[in-house]
Amino acid sequence: MTAEQIQQQQARGFLTLRFVPALEADYRKARSALIRQRARLASIAGLLLFLVYALVDLMTLPAELARLTAGIRLAITCPIIALVLWLAHRKTPDDHHFERLYVFAYIAGGLSVIAIILAARWHSYPLPYEGMILMLMFGYFAMGLPFFSASVASFVLVWAYLLAELWAGNPATATLTNLFFLMTANVIGMVGAWISEYRHRAHFLDRQLLDLLHQSARDESRRKTELITAASHDLRQPLNVIDLTLETLQPEREHSEVMNQLRDTVGQLRNLLGTVFDSARLNEGMIQPELQPVQLNHTLQELEDLLSDTLSRRDIRLDIAPAEPGLALTADPSLLLRVLQNLVINAADHSGGQRIQVNTVTTGNWARIRVCDDGRGLPESLHTQVFDPYIRAGASHQAGLGLGLTIVREFSRLMGGQCGTESSSGRGAVFWVALPIAVTTSPGPGPGSRIQSDCAPPVG
Repeated sequence: MTAEQIQQQQARGFLTLRFVPALEADYRKARSALIRQRARLASIAGLLLFLVYALVDLMTLPAELARLTAGIRLAITCPIIALVLWLAHRKTPDDHHFERLYVFAYIAGGLSVIAIILAARWHSYPLPYEGMILMLMFGYFAMGLPFFSASVASFVLVWAYLLAELWAGNPATATLTNLFFLMTANVIGMVGAWISEYRHRAHFLDRQLLDLLHQSARDESRRKTELITAASHDLRQPLNVIDLTLETLQPEREHSEVMNQLRDTVGQLRNLLGTVFDSARLNEGMIQPELQPVQLNHTLQELEDLLSDTLSRRDIRLDIAPAEPGLALTADPSLLLRVLQNLVINAADHSGGQRIQVNTVTTGNWARIRVCDDGRGLPESLHTQVFDPYIRAGASHQAGLGLGLTIVREFSRLMGGQCGTESSSGRGAVFWVALPIAVTTSPGPGPGSRIQSDCAPPVG
């Protein structure tokens, strides 16, 4: 079954309640499984209904007739229904054969009702024929039989009723009148069954098409994930080799400036690739944070080791103030480092300043890490937009995609935190990320750690 086959069937229509062979087989398989599930409830309802009717017979009919009618219900009809209920909960017979048995059970139930009416005629008791109408409606609607199966089985019951009335010697006028109303009820049931099956077939096509589209999307997502993983490794590998080569070279003095520019270029390319891959991983839902107590001073030291040399070659001073001793945040270590790295690089690339400061402020159960610069600042009109994709404040000679702060926002949300900015044009900018403080019973992550994250972040 393909999406093209389903769409062609939808365009062609199915007023005859038939699909092309490739789809019809799958539909009937699904329909049979659904009928088996429906039979469990319908059988319980039918069993209770016939038990109640047997009780009513014993209470309202003459004793001799009541014993006969109640006996038919209890000895024939109820056991048939109970058998259907039992088979509906077993693995055998399979769904296809169970559907056939279900139809035969409907016919058997209808014939038992005819036998009851016939017994009443022999005892000259005016038992109404409405029981047959109820049986027809039960087959069409409560049992949920397919249109063709229900129609054929119901016509068999109607003609069996006619023959029974003629055999019992019921007046022809009364029999024809009853037959007219039975046929009318049968036509109504057929129309309802046709509409029900048509809608079910339409839903089946929609559901199958949706499943195929979902599977296609999952396959495409898997291919993208594999591509991103492979590209991330393969593209970073040459950069690592270049970095190692530059570190081992002993350049002459006249070449030192060229070497520094080359190092900066490699660093910018690594950051650019990191931004692209982070964005792709976010879009594909590949990032699942592992929240744990993270020692903030350890992360700040990693940040300094990672960026201080690069920034010093660009004549940008990086000052990182240590946090309170032992301060731990509820965060993912790698995501937290990436967030702080993006904030510092953003300040270095776009602020135009010469100094970047990183400090930490605690408020209640939350810690706010602030990255401040002495650059041109950020207009107030951009405060609500600067974290959106592809937004770059002012002109800059540095390469970039405008995704660094977007990644900061998304990573912060994944860790249960928030981010924002405090800035005014010409006075430098302050970007911050707020994360919950982890309450631990030990200096670092471990079995005794307890994470507290049920408080609101500070506002500001």
